[in-house]
Amino acid sequence: MKAEALWIVEPKKIEIRPVEVSDPKPNEVQLRVKAVGICAWDSYLFQGISAIEPIPYIIGHEAVGIVEKVGSLVTKFKPGDKVFAASGSNHMMCQYINLAEDCIARIPDDVEDYSKWVLEPTVCVVNLLSLTNIQPGDRVALVGAGYMGLLTLQGLMNGSQAGSVSVFETRPERLEIARSYKPEFAFDPYSEEGKAHREWLKSTGGADVVIDLAGSLSGYELACELTANSGGKLVLGSWHRQEMRFDGTRWHLSGLSVLNLAPGSNRNFRQMIPRTGELVRQGVYNPGSLVTHVADLHNAEELFRLSIEKPEDYIKGVITL
Repeated sequence: MKAEALWIVEPKKIEIRPVEVSDPKPNEVQLRVKAVGICAWDSYLFQGISAIEPIPYIIGHEAVGIVEKVGSLVTKFKPGDKVFAASGSNHMMCQYINLAEDCIARIPDDVEDYSKWVLEPTVCVVNLLSLTNIQPGDRVALVGAGYMGLLTLQGLMNGSQAGSVSVFETRPERLEIARSYKPEFAFDPYSEEGKAHREWLKSTGGADVVIDLAGSLSGYELACELTANSGGKLVLGSWHRQEMRFDGTRWHLSGLSVLNLAPGSNRNFRQMIPRTGELVRQGVYNPGSLVTHVADLHNAEELFRLSIEKPEDYIKGVITL
């Protein structure tokens, strides 16, 4: 069967081209894609950076849609089910895709606005917080309140055992959203209040858990600065595309643990997919509230440019098919 797909044909140039989609294998479902989120990696791929295959290529890994067909061994899904995908393909900006059964999970049957149900990034946050294993009363610092940072803050405030949460964000509009979730502390790290809170954290032993989602060298350095003097955890959650330097001496002497947001950090990552769907249904996470820009497949190029420029009102972009 022929389907339309979004192809990166050269850096910062998109074309809609046909692709052949086969019937699903026995353990696969075929998904009629309704929406796909744009993540940081997609923004790099649009620019021809960090590709795992030569140009031209199809991109996308944050799909949501409707089950079209199921393989002979599939037992959990049937045609017509509404689902989101969180693993199994990096070519999801296509009208139809085939995925293994354990790469998808159900969303409510009454969903109409699929752009609000792009849940793959939320799965990554659930995985992050699961691996971090926050203990009752832990002092947590979150560096960066962009899309992934705000999702993480939702989890920290609605579904964790954190004792106190400090948020550091330089952009006023994002800091305002972060404050609406009511963490104990939320500051621009370079304001006078922010500097004072940084010094207070350090002078009182540091944060038990520091999550870096700033995606910048300065944010990473701030995260390292705030980690506990003894037995702290540093979570590298942002998508770094540059060299980062680590102070191994401090790691050794303080007993610091370093954790990684990436799905590959957990061999059981796919078990997080249905669990995330349930947490969203329970209201622990509300990723749809953070979607600010939506465009259809044929108008995707401008949305990709916005994902790079990140104007004040941009948090998350989604492409509809």
